[in-house]
Amino acid sequence: MEENTKKRRTIKYLLIYGGTIAVFLCYLFISDHTLRTHKDLNRKISNLERKIENTKHQVGNIYTYDQLSSDSVLLEKYVREQLNMHKTDEDVFIVVYE
Repeated sequence: MEENTKKRRTIKYLLIYGGTIAVFLCYLFISDHTLRTHKDLNRKISNLERKIENTKHQVGNIYTYDQLSSDSVLLEKYVREQLNMHKTDEDVFIVVYE
């Protein structure tokens, strides 16, 4: 008789633990917090961080190296605007906004 109660008790606990684990696993697949979602979000974050780094390097550089090396008029424009260089016979006025 005591043996049957022990078996019933163990079966009862196994059902409770098994049911809890089954509910938890169903929640993982149904919810928005799946591993696939986290992986996708981490990939998007790394892509955005890479774009931010590229943008930081390009700030102030409107033209690419290839454009500047192939077009002399564009190169002169870039040098005058960005590096404030000028010819010997001309005056340059720099307007600073405050």
